[in-house]
Amino acid sequence: MQNIDLIEKNIKIPTAIVGADNELALNGAHEAHKLGLIEPILIGNKAKIDTYCDINNWRPNKPIISANEEKTASIIACELASRNEIKLIVKGHIHTDVLMGEFVKKSYSLRKKGSKLSHIWYLDFKDNDNGPIIITDGALNISPSLETKKHILRNVINFVDKIPSFNERIAILSATEENLPQMQSSVDAAEITSWANSEFKAVDIFGPLAFDNAISIDAAKIKGIQNNVAGRANVFLVPNIETGNAIVKVCVNLMGATAGGFIVGGKIPVVITSRSDDLESRLSSIINAILSIN
Repeated sequence: MQNIDLIEKNIKIPTAIVGADNELALNGAHEAHKLGLIEPILIGNKAKIDTYCDINNWRPNKPIISANEEKTASIIACELASRNEIKLIVKGHIHTDVLMGEFVKKSYSLRKKGSKLSHIWYLDFKDNDNGPIIITDGALNISPSLETKKHILRNVINFVDKIPSFNERIAILSATEENLPQMQSSVDAAEITSWANSEFKAVDIFGPLAFDNAISIDAAKIKGIQNNVAGRANVFLVPNIETGNAIVKVCVNLMGATAGGFIVGGKIPVVITSRSDDLESRLSSIINAILSIN
């Protein structure tokens, strides 16, 4: 499983599973508990949770918290986080906007001063000799401003610093490798590159790049793009949520990738998976989110 070797064994991070009344959500929590990754607090419809636990002969150490509404479950999780009773939130069978709408409220103090929340997708492939890739942000910030993109970049660099074997080469994506005034994403990419070369001198960062120029050495050569990122990128800062979401869904559904997704930049990370994500994806999301804490 993705990066599990980098996690302390039997770490048992106190974790709220929000909307834990669905078999997929409970399977993920159950397996993560068996692996010693989390100490789950199950929040949701108690009757459904009890039924799953009885069938699977499993009783978490923490009491089940009854909450039949998505908003109620989200409030409980955020209150636990605000009181430092949990270090991780995992979205179960609820809508992302309900959970995150609660998470960002000032009353909980779950947002770090001077930073912004962003989503990271860590993907690996069964048949890819080039190793894993990271997509950010394809699940939270819909159409990020230039300033927000800088925060997204900062967040992903902070995360990859936790992975000693990951030598990041970061592409700032657009639909072109040229800085075109009529294409704002290319203008932003050029500005971010200029700023980042001073802010993160030890990291290879370049844009604008179209996806083919970022991932294919041949495409980069044909277009005469010569730098350490072009054709060799493994981290992709996308211009908007549609781009990031589409890239990841193509990788997962057509290329068999496993995608671990989570939100950073707050007091604690939040695992955000699709309600249809499989067990492997859920575990990968939890593992990488835990890694981001350390």
